[in-house]
Amino acid sequence: MRWSSGRGLIATAAATISAALVLSASASAASPTGLAAQRAELVQRLAAIEGPRADARHDLLAAEQQLAVTQRRLLDARHHLAALDAKLLDLSRHIADNEHVLSTARRELAALLRSTYEVSGDDGFAGAILSAESFNEAMDRVRGAQHVTDQVQRLSRAVRTSEEALLSERNDLRDQFAHAEQLESQLGKDTNRMVVLVAQRTAALRDLDGPARVIAKQIADLDQQLAGPPSLLRGGCANHFAYGQCTYYVASRRCIPWFGNAWEWWHNAAVMGYPEGHTPRVGAIAVWGRRGHGASGVGHVALVEEVGPTADVPVEHFKVSEMNHSGWNRVNYRIVENDAVLGFIYFSER
Repeated sequence: MRWSSGRGLIATAAATISAALVLSASASAASPTGLAAQRAELVQRLAAIEGPRADARHDLLAAEQQLAVTQRRLLDARHHLAALDAKLLDLSRHIADNEHVLSTARRELAALLRSTYEVSGDDGFAGAILSAESFNEAMDRVRGAQHVTDQVQRLSRAVRTSEEALLSERNDLRDQFAHAEQLESQLGKDTNRMVVLVAQRTAALRDLDGPARVIAKQIADLDQQLAGPPSLLRGGCANHFAYGQCTYYVASRRCIPWFGNAWEWWHNAAVMGYPEGHTPRVGAIAVWGRRGHGASGVGHVALVEEVGPTADVPVEHFKVSEMNHSGWNRVNYRIVENDAVLGFIYFSER
């Protein structure tokens, strides 16, 4: 009995010690130092993803641009094909009209020849000359016959030249049409290939965006824990800002109980009791005025990540993370001068 009781006491003590160790580890992890270490690790992981993510975004943009160029070329090729087809149709009508005119001319010439050679009845042209009453009349008949012969030769040459020119033009247009059809077919294949490539690169970027968003959310949660609960929580901390905007990004990293455009945050935060100033601090919100130092008409906000002087940030400058500065729904980092902003909203003194 005593041995069983002893084993029970030992087991109970071991369980108590284990629970204490777990609680101690949890408390250590939940301490500001532990949270800061977790955040630093997550920032490193996010930075490691950001390079391939930026490359994937660049590759996607290049593919989209190439697709747009190919689609424009395909549209131009189709317009060219339509123009060539219209020319071929018009030329075919022109050839048909010319053939009708030439056929009529041939019939008229044939009739003229018959009337000339049959003018003297059954004796023919020789009889017509021999039956002439004078030398002059005979010469007139010879000259008349020669004139008809010359007309026949000239019109024959004109007919032949016209037909050759029209047929050559039609053959040339047909060659152009065949080449344009080949180009259209190739551009159609290129377009299909580029559509597939854009889809693949979109999927590749999405695969990198997913983990990056998860890490960014974890960093935002840690920032909220490090910042502590706000003293004035009017309106709650739900992110009620437009997705992909600078305000949305900052509200995903900080508890923002107020509303308004970016430039209005300076006033709205002060009204709710948040301290403000003109000195950058890590974790503070940098606020730009309307159209101030590159901001838009609704201002701009960003999160201060690092304050100079450091190895990466010069004196009188600070580093921010932000969204919608280099593109909608895109997070980027940049160095900013201290006096380039309207001011800073602090989260560590409440």
